[in-house]
Amino acid sequence: MASIWERKKSDGSTSFTVRWRNPESKKQEGITLATSAEAQTLKRLLDANNQSFEIAQHAMVKNQTKKPTVAAVIQEHIDLLVRPSVGTVHTYQTMLKLHIADVMGHIPVDKLDYRHLTYWIKTMQKKGRSPKTIKNNHGLIYAAMETAVMLRYRKDNPCRGVKLPSGEKAEDEARFLTHAEFGMILETMGDRYRAFTEFLVMTGTRFGEATAVTVADVDLMSKPATIRINKAWKRGTDSEYYIGATKTGAGKRTVSLNPHLVEVLIPLVASRPGSDLLFTTPKGERIIHKLYWHHYWVPAVKAAQARGLTKSPRIHDLRHTHASWLIQDGVSLFTVSRRLGHASTRTTEEVYGHLMPQALQDAADAVERSAVVWRG
Repeated sequence: MASIWERKKSDGSTSFTVRWRNPESKKQEGITLATSAEAQTLKRLLDANNQSFEIAQHAMVKNQTKKPTVAAVIQEHIDLLVRPSVGTVHTYQTMLKLHIADVMGHIPVDKLDYRHLTYWIKTMQKKGRSPKTIKNNHGLIYAAMETAVMLRYRKDNPCRGVKLPSGEKAEDEARFLTHAEFGMILETMGDRYRAFTEFLVMTGTRFGEATAVTVADVDLMSKPATIRINKAWKRGTDSEYYIGATKTGAGKRTVSLNPHLVEVLIPLVASRPGSDLLFTTPKGERIIHKLYWHHYWVPAVKAAQARGLTKSPRIHDLRHTHASWLIQDGVSLFTVSRRLGHASTRTTEEVYGHLMPQALQDAADAVERSAVVWRG
C-alpha cells in the first residue's frame, strides 16, 4: 500500500510525500504534493490501481476537471492555514471528522446550498449538540467556503444568511460579584491559592494566561507596577499542555497593578529566577484548572454560601467581576477592552455595556426629556 510522509519545511509549512512501490520495477517511488487532500487522493488511487502511478495520475487529472467535495475543501482550508497552532489543527480535524464529513462532506462544493446547511444544523440538534458546538463548526465551514470562493471553486459563500440556533441561556450569563461577595469567597479560600485568586480578580486575566505568567513578566519597580501578558497554556494534539500565544493578538498586553496586589506579589517574585512560573502548585508545577476548581474554588464558594452568598460564580466570573468594578467606577469601555485583551470594544460592550452607570442615566434622562415634550 502507498504511504504518506509529512515534513515540516523551514518556512513553517508542511509538505506531503506519497511513496509507493512500482509494480513493474519493484522499486520505491515517491512524489511530493502541497496539500494533504492531494496526497490522500493520490494514495487512494494508487491503492485502488495496483500502485500504478500512470493510472492514478490520469485519474487525478480527470478529477481536477470536477469540483472537490465539501470535505476536501475544508481539509484544504485547514492545510492552507498560516502557521496555526497544533491544538487548532487538531480541533478543526476533529470537527470535520465528527460533525461535518458524514452529513455533507460528500457534496460537491459548488452544489452546497442553504438547504444542505439547514439539514446539517437540524442533524446536529437531533444529536444533542449544543448551540455553541453548532456555531463553532459552522464557523469552520464558513471560513472554508470563503477559501473556496478565493480558489474559484464557487462564486459565493452559501453560509451567509444561515440562521443558527440561539445559544442564549440564563445560566450562561456572566456573573458579577460585589466587593463584599468576593471578600466572602476570599476569606474561605485556602492560603495556598489566596494570592492567585486575588490576582485573577484584580487583573481580569484568563485562567490560562494567569497560570502562564513568569516572574520575569512582573515589573514591580515601574510606576505603576505592571505585568506583561503575552502567553497562555494551550492543549496539544494528545491533550498535553504547552505554552503558546494568547487567545487573540490583542491578548498581548501590559496590565497595571494596584498597590495592594503589589504587596501580595512581592514575596512571590523575591529571589526567584525569571523563568519560574509566578503561581505554582506546592510541587512547583502549573496550576491545573480542574484541580483548582474542585479542591479550592468550589469549597470556598460553598463555605461563602453557607455564610449568606446567594450566587454560584465560576472561576471565569472573576474576570467579569474585574471588568464590572472598573466600569462601575467610571473607567471607559476602551480602557477596559484593552485591559482585558479583547480584539475590539464591541466584545466588551456586548458583555459589559449594560453596567455603565452614566450610560444608563443618560438614557433615562433622554426618555424623561421626551416625556416632558409629549406631556406638553
